[in-house]
Amino acid sequence: MSKKLIFTTLALAGMAAAEGVHPLQYDLPDSGLAPSFGEFTYISRMRQRHGGSNLSMQSYALTIPLSDPRKTHWNGISINAQLDTKISVFQTGGTLDLKNDVMYNVALPISFIKPMSNGNKLIVGLAPEVATDGDATNHGLDLAAYGMYTIQKSPTFNYTIGVGISPRFAEHVAVPFFGFEWKPNQDWTLAMSGYKLTALYRVNDRLHVGPFAMSTGGIWAVETPRGDEHFRMRALVLGLTGEYNFAAPGQTKRIITFSLGSNVATRADFLKRNADKDSVQTHHYKPAIYAAVGVDFRF
Repeated sequence: MSKKLIFTTLALAGMAAAEGVHPLQYDLPDSGLAPSFGEFTYISRMRQRHGGSNLSMQSYALTIPLSDPRKTHWNGISINAQLDTKISVFQTGGTLDLKNDVMYNVALPISFIKPMSNGNKLIVGLAPEVATDGDATNHGLDLAAYGMYTIQKSPTFNYTIGVGISPRFAEHVAVPFFGFEWKPNQDWTLAMSGYKLTALYRVNDRLHVGPFAMSTGGIWAVETPRGDEHFRMRALVLGLTGEYNFAAPGQTKRIITFSLGSNVATRADFLKRNADKDSVQTHHYKPAIYAAVGVDFRF
């Protein structure tokens, strides 16, 4: 863990101590352990730009809440815990050969959230994870950590700065990141969240649609004839996205999300470690169809 993240965690503990010690309050969401998020993603068959391989993928993601941060707190710090699971199924041919076509991701992120009096918010957390083809599990274990600070500049604009640490899967171990949400008027929202940039237009109070650009993919520990390696896929996706709020009056947001576009640039690598200089085999692919649909209750 970096010194910056350690100091941030100590700062949270110091703020808690200054406010006095209170017992831990814990509760699940009203829906219990029912999934709070699910998504299906499809990438159609891609042909290699200069070579004899092809690749396609479908993935299934599911999140199960383990605490409700609105009801789980300690000394003014909200606690969010969840189980994130994802199964990615590949179809490959030619010179791209995967021993196992199914990849697994299981993560247990735990976040500590400290709201500030000025509307800002501090979040630190840990996320143990395993990403593997099922055979190279020992090399697919990672303990990620993250810290982020959201600054509320105005009712229509906020931004987030932070750092993520992934000793096994991040190419440079620590990765800085930036996000924001800006509402220039009542009809448009421009936002960067994670690796996805969206510009959503409010069709009505329930439906928002607009263009998006994002980076997607993953990295997994896999078994190969050369021994255990990392298989990494990265794609730049452009298209249209939208969300529809189907919540009944009095309920929190319940969103159906949908995206349709093209992965305009896709790269797949076998690596000894997650760094381009350690690439053993590299494939570049032509554009293909990207589609995703999901449901989100995490509000």
